[in-house]
Amino acid sequence: MLIIPAIDLINGKCVRLTEGDFNKKKEYFSDPLEVAFYFKNIGAKRIHIVDLDGAKNGVSKNRKTIIKIKKETGLIVQTGGGIRTENDVKELLDAGINYLILGTILVEDINMVYKWLNTYNKKLIAGIDVKNNTIQTKGWTQKETIDVIQFGNKLKEMGFESVIYTDISKDGKLQGPNIECTKDFALKTKLKVILSGGVSNIKDISNINNYTDLGITGVIIGKAFYEGKINLKKTIELYQKYI
Repeated sequence: MLIIPAIDLINGKCVRLTEGDFNKKKEYFSDPLEVAFYFKNIGAKRIHIVDLDGAKNGVSKNRKTIIKIKKETGLIVQTGGGIRTENDVKELLDAGINYLILGTILVEDINMVYKWLNTYNKKLIAGIDVKNNTIQTKGWTQKETIDVIQFGNKLKEMGFESVIYTDISKDGKLQGPNIECTKDFALKTKLKVILSGGVSNIKDISNINNYTDLGITGVIIGKAFYEGKINLKKTIELYQKYI
């Protein structure tokens, strides 16, 4: 299972939201590059970077920072937030970003995504952000009336291989992840699923690790690290494995 530490960016600084609420923002570090190097030094191979400004408004304020992190650390980088056009896709991939997470554009222009998949298939990850069993878009600020499982099956048919499944109601609350719904999604869609939202301690990671054979291939760790609730170095040593 991949252990993927997270960096969420607003105005170039590391922050975390609670339940995706921009009014419940807490800043942790002013230098995200320093944080990325810390992750690298304790053994992380892949990091998750979200441009929250881009996710909310569709206009990236943090792209230069993301590209700088990739170039200077050499880590595998998956990033999302504000990827709305093919120019966005090309700019990030040309800069060496390994994986792009598509969220809002999946709902707003699915035909465009079809075209991208033909060219960039292995580089694209679908971002499924869920609250009360419904999809949320635009940085988790807009509710869509879309069935999650049906949407996942459609993504599988389109050619997506991997999905990041985030339960927004759990995100940032340090009360444990929604393993059951994530497992159910993986089983019913046959997609490779990276769990996101709610991880609070190393026991959560141990529980998630029990379901790697069912399709949960990775877990994103954010607030638990920033609040000192989890020993990330130990977690990586115990559970990181490419599958």
